[in-house]
Amino acid sequence: MSIEWQNIKSFNNSQNNAFEELICQLAREEQIVNKKEFYRIAAPDGGVEAYCVLEGGEEYGWQAKYFSSMGSSQWSQLKDSFETALRTHPKLTKYYICIPLDRQDPRRDNQSWFMDKWNEKTQEWVNYANDLGRSITFEYWGSSELIHRLSEEKHAGRRLFWFSKEEFSDKWFQEHIKNSIHNLGHRYTPELNFELDIAKHFDALSRNNRFRDYFKNRLHSFLKDFKNLDKEFLDQDAAKNLINLLDIEFEISKKSELLCFDIEAIQKGCKLIINSLHEYQNTLKSQESELSKDTFDYKNFKIRNAYNAIYEFQEFINEPTLALANLPMMLLSGEAGIGKSHLLADIASKRINENKSCVLLLGQHLTSEESPWTQILNNLLRLKCKEKELLGALNARAEAQGERLLFIVDAINEGRGRYFWSNYIKGFIKDFSNYPWLSLVLSIRTSYETLLTPKDLIPDNAIIRVVHHGFENVEYQASSFFFSQYDIEQPSIPLLHPEFSNPLFLKLFCEGLKRSGQKRIPKGYGGITSIIGFFLSSVDEKLSHPSFFDYQPASGKQLVKKVINALIQHKERA
Repeated sequence: MSIEWQNIKSFNNSQNNAFEELICQLAREEQIVNKKEFYRIAAPDGGVEAYCVLEGGEEYGWQAKYFSSMGSSQWSQLKDSFETALRTHPKLTKYYICIPLDRQDPRRDNQSWFMDKWNEKTQEWVNYANDLGRSITFEYWGSSELIHRLSEEKHAGRRLFWFSKEEFSDKWFQEHIKNSIHNLGHRYTPELNFELDIAKHFDALSRNNRFRDYFKNRLHSFLKDFKNLDKEFLDQDAAKNLINLLDIEFEISKKSELLCFDIEAIQKGCKLIINSLHEYQNTLKSQESELSKDTFDYKNFKIRNAYNAIYEFQEFINEPTLALANLPMMLLSGEAGIGKSHLLADIASKRINENKSCVLLLGQHLTSEESPWTQILNNLLRLKCKEKELLGALNARAEAQGERLLFIVDAINEGRGRYFWSNYIKGFIKDFSNYPWLSLVLSIRTSYETLLTPKDLIPDNAIIRVVHHGFENVEYQASSFFFSQYDIEQPSIPLLHPEFSNPLFLKLFCEGLKRSGQKRIPKGYGGITSIIGFFLSSVDEKLSHPSFFDYQPASGKQLVKKVINALIQHKERA
């Protein structure tokens, strides 16, 4: 693929923004001795688009200018940017200037070309820095230097993303998600979307602002009660160490860079605090006779609050959320009808509505036993590239948008998946490990989990396993929401039947009532048999219409039920 700088893909409605983002991505990957940290800077940029910090504390900064020619205005802009960078970065020692132009250097007498101006201007800027007691070196990344970097194999996907004409545009992602959701049919009903707690795991996979807010709120909630303990307790090493550790983890959560949380250290710190609280409570009991009742009760009250806070915080640390933020690989399992496809379609739809990229593939479309990548590239996405180029391009897109891109394959047990995934899934997951800005989500029906993704093949350190429990523990809220959507009268006594934890069954129940013309739940409702009965009766009623098969459902034939029973018997014999 040839690189024409005037054809760079627009980003945030601007080719200038796109060029700046590309420079930052290349800078992040640049091999620099003793590089410690890298930072991408949002506008206003303080004279640099990005900078890195070395082990010794000195900084290297990058400035990108999407110039098509060089004149006095362009040199003036570079001068202003450099002087701003010098002022805002007191430890800056190297300044990269990146322009998609090569420096002409014909070396003709009495003529000043780009290289001549470069040498002249950079010498002026070096002198300016020296007068301020600073020492600065300059490096130029022009068209040739940039194309050389983009020609490296590790940047193949990045080159494909930024310079492909149609692929990976906003419209490309939108159309792809729209088609996948359309092909899900009745498995995704957006008007019946009931927000579930499991959605927060996808924010952790994305490392987006919702995840950062969630982490901050959980941290704040814990520290608010914990810091109410006596200063005597908070001055202990265990308490001070945990607070310092959580301060560090909070700073990590705020950074745009994908740094890992030290979950093990937090868990260890929580256990030490629980032991310390136990000792502190025993000490308080031994002093009970010396304290007034009010003082003793108040101290006990604060200790109980601290216990509750630390146990709740432990639950947060031990749930999959932080683990998914560190290792963005999820295997989502659940029973049939529990709502896996609906959840994933809703997550994908919301990402696109937020102008964040996402890929949603349906297992039902993997209809051969070729490798999944062959089918995905050739049949589903219709791209003429290799999987590494695809993943690299998606990684570049995600890096530009500032949060991970979700790559979702729904229902890997469908289509021909049950016959080929066990041969490919380990390598498929590993392919994503080299692309830190990508999150992989695979969903599977529980009954196929041991066949396609056994733990001896896919261990816990390769993927995070999450179980979708549907509406479990929120059956009342979910059923109330569904009843309101179907215009069904709310029962005076809440229906807490366990069947309502399955979204598909709840939907069938509501559709059955609606199709039978009822707006109130009949007396004598008694379980899943009644739910299916309502639905089958409504289907029988519809099929009996003259425009279909023209039979009398009231005659007792119950043809739909007979067909279903026959299918069940056939499957049991098979």
